[in-house]
This record gives sequence, structure tokens and C-alpha cells, in this order.
Amino acid sequence: MSIKEKIYAVCVENKLLKKIYTSISYVKWKIYYKKNLVNPINEYKKSTKNPIFLIFTPEHANLGDHAIAYAESILLKKAGIKYYEITGKKLYELEQYGYLSILNHATILINGGGNLGILWPLIEKMNRAVITQNPDSKIYVFPNSIFYGNDDYGRKEFELSKKIYNNHKNLHLCARERISYDIMKDAYKSVELVPDMVFTLNESHDTLERNGCLWCMRNDVERTLSDEKEEKLKQQLVDIYGDDIKDSNTVLSYDVSVEKREEELKRKFNEFKLAQLIVTDRLHGMIFAVITGTNCIVINSKSPKMKGCYDWIKDLDYIAFIDDVENIDKIIDNFPDYPHEYDNKEFVKAIDKMISQIVV
Repeated sequence: MSIKEKIYAVCVENKLLKKIYTSISYVKWKIYYKKNLVNPINEYKKSTKNPIFLIFTPEHANLGDHAIAYAESILLKKAGIKYYEITGKKLYELEQYGYLSILNHATILINGGGNLGILWPLIEKMNRAVITQNPDSKIYVFPNSIFYGNDDYGRKEFELSKKIYNNHKNLHLCARERISYDIMKDAYKSVELVPDMVFTLNESHDTLERNGCLWCMRNDVERTLSDEKEEKLKQQLVDIYGDDIKDSNTVLSYDVSVEKREEELKRKFNEFKLAQLIVTDRLHGMIFAVITGTNCIVINSKSPKMKGCYDWIKDLDYIAFIDDVENIDKIIDNFPDYPHEYDNKEFVKAIDKMISQIVV
């Protein structure tokens, strides 16, 4: 055991020493983050007339969230907006050590996704903290989904969020599908309906040889199919593709840094572009199929965000949205021949309109 470990062990056994040790440790880390996180932010604020922060971007394993941040970065740069990115990890560090208000008076852009409400309570808590501690900022919540449920806990949390959000004088929210829009429009002062950012990407231009099927299904609390229905679906695919069925996931087994974001996304897009068919109940499994021009069978999800976002692209003939797993062979036969050229122009136009308001 090292000297440092011995000191810690002694401190843990004594309440007073433990309190002193914790306080010293807190001060030490506060100084560290002041130097390595806060000072660079202050330097950026001093160097630009209208500082803009893109916050809550991912460093975790979910490529859907990374694709959202990637699309945001492309469109912001296209609009000539020079921004400073603060990931979710760094945002929590700012909040933990009392520096979150450093963003006040700047424009704050909160990363899009499915983060409003009680599904991800820590994220909602942070959203409230950002809004509360930066009262003089212009704040935009990029296209998001919302969920609070219908029980007492959900209603109580929703009322708290409404009070905090509506107390801010310059907060603007974007809903990425109609159900969330209707809920948010009734609750908040400034809301508009804007598609998921990832729809603005276009990865359909490369021609690759396609083979087999990618199985991109959830295995968590949002899982849609029962074991019996999943097995029935898989057997139909085996009858068509044999053993040329590969597992895929839009959530990796490892975290992805900002620096590796584009590389990992391109790798996943290429994986989709090499497949003849995607079968998925994941929102960004569907959207990745859309932007890569890949035939896709979308299994309706428990979450309304899936159907709501599908409505944006329901006219695409290479995306099939289903509620049951019958007659999969007929669905596949009805898909048009490759290649499929995805047209993202209307989505880019819609997002550009939203982004143009940021610099006003």
C-alpha cells in the first residue's frame, strides 16, 4: 500500500479527517478544472464578440448521439458560426465545481436527441441547471424528444421543468417529431417542429457491393419484440439470406471521443452501405439506413419517437415501417432495385432556417 493509500485509509476511518480530506480533494480538483477547463473557456469568450457554446455533446458509445453532434457541427460551420464545444462529461465537471455560470451572456446550443423528461433524469437535471444558472444567455435546445409519463412522479417533474424553463426569458426549444411538439407547445413559450439533425447528412453517394442483412435490434428496456416474435422474424430472414446475417448496433462496446467521432461514424455508415437490408427497432438504425440509401425494415418501437421521426421520411420507398413480423419476404420483394439516391435538401433547408435565428 502506498503512502497516499495509507493516508486515505486512515481518513476514511475518522469522520473529521474524512471531511478534511474530502474538502482538500475538492479544492485540488477545483483548481485543476479552473486551469484546464475554465481558463480556456474564458480565453475563447474574450477572443470573440459573440461567443457560442455547443454543449452536452457525447463522448460515450451511442453513435446516434454522435451523429447528431456531427450533423450539428457541419451545419454550424456551413453557416459560418464559430462555436466552442463542451461535451457532457466536461459540462458535469463545470457543474460539480461551481463553474456552470461561466456560460452566462453567451449563446448556448444544447445538443439534440431524446433527452427531455424523466427517461434520462440526470440529463434533465443538468438542463435545468444550465437554464437556471445562465439567465442572460440565449439558449437553444436542438431537435429533441420529450417524455414525462402519466404517473405522479412524471407530472411532478414536468411541472418543475415548466416552471424553470418558462422562467427563462430567451429559451427556444425544437421538437423533432409531432408528439413531442404537441406536448412542448402546450408547456413552453417558444417551440418549433424541426427534424432530427441526422436527416441532414447524406451518405448515399458511394456505390459499394451490397450483401446480406444487418440485424440492428435493441436488447434493453426499449426492446420491442417478444422472444417468440423475434425468433419468427429471424427465421424468415434466414430463409432468405441464409447465414449472411450480421449483428450490428448503433451503440458501440467502447466510448468514442470527439476526435474519433467522424471516423467511427464513417465506419458504421460503410457497414450499412455494404448491406442489402437493415432490420432495426432503433431510431438511428432507421435514420442511418435512410441517409445511406439502404433498404430497411423498421419495427415499431415502444417509444413514440420512432413513428414520429419516420413520418418525416414515410414517402421513401426503401424504408418499410411495420407493426408485426408477418410476410417479411413480400416486404423485401417490394423494395426497389439499388441504388437509392437520398435527397436531404429539404432537411438541410429546415435546419438552416433554425440555425439562421441563432446569429440574429
